[in-house]
Amino acid sequence: MFAQIVESGSITKAAEKLDLSKSVVSHHLQALEQYLEVKLLTRTTRRQSLTDAGKRFYQRCLEMRKLMSLAEEEARESCTDFAGTITVTSPHTLMTHLIGPTMCEFMQTHPRIEPQLLANDLRLNLIDKYIDLSVTVGELPDSTSRAVKLGNLEQVLCCHPHYLVKKEIQLPVNGTDFSGFDYIANQWEGMNIERSFNIGKGQIQTYQFRANRVGDSVPTIRMMTLAGLGIACLPKRAIEEELRHSKLVNILPNDMKLEAPFYAVHNYGAQMPIRIRAFIDFLKIRAESQTW
Repeated sequence: MFAQIVESGSITKAAEKLDLSKSVVSHHLQALEQYLEVKLLTRTTRRQSLTDAGKRFYQRCLEMRKLMSLAEEEARESCTDFAGTITVTSPHTLMTHLIGPTMCEFMQTHPRIEPQLLANDLRLNLIDKYIDLSVTVGELPDSTSRAVKLGNLEQVLCCHPHYLVKKEIQLPVNGTDFSGFDYIANQWEGMNIERSFNIGKGQIQTYQFRANRVGDSVPTIRMMTLAGLGIACLPKRAIEEELRHSKLVNILPNDMKLEAPFYAVHNYGAQMPIRIRAFIDFLKIRAESQTW
């Protein structure tokens, strides 16, 4: 009940979702605070906010939810017909070409799965958004989350042919500092950018960019690149047709492959629901079967 009050934003909205009267929910919150001998929420007529003790208590509530879900899953482990929600977020390109098709195939065998697929190039907070899996490209930040490597995503540093003429760029470009060019960045990259890629034979190459155009998704960045607004680092899968018809051109040597690892990230630790574990295993097999 406390978690529902926090997530709903008010006692009134929590009461509606719980199908209880406002007075009952308020009474339970007061009883909880009296029992703990600590204030969990501060409330005014306009808003509510968690105290420090309330924040810690709410995080434990989320952990208890996970344990409850795990207990249910373990009880069903003898059944191979998995059921329940699987919420996955990933960048647009991987959602279109890998995550979405794999989930559809997974559901052919497990029709009682309830998928929630969130295409977003930004890295969403798994706990805040109730996300089971985040498929993430590039270096992982230090965190308590666990990651399973799925493969490498090939990317292309590219631009429109008109931009080459405009900037008098000679191909291929062999430098690593592109701060003098107009760079179209994905929002998550920031403005002063260093990106490291595997370029083959165990070698890592780091490139430097200064962003002066920004988009929040691969389709948006692709659109701006096709308009000749600058150079961009785009997944090869997302621009294969444009490369084939020379609407976009690779500005690096053709024998140089830019690859960034991508992972399935989760917060379950060793206590993972069986349906999530099964989907990760299924996804890993599909990811390893192709070049990305």
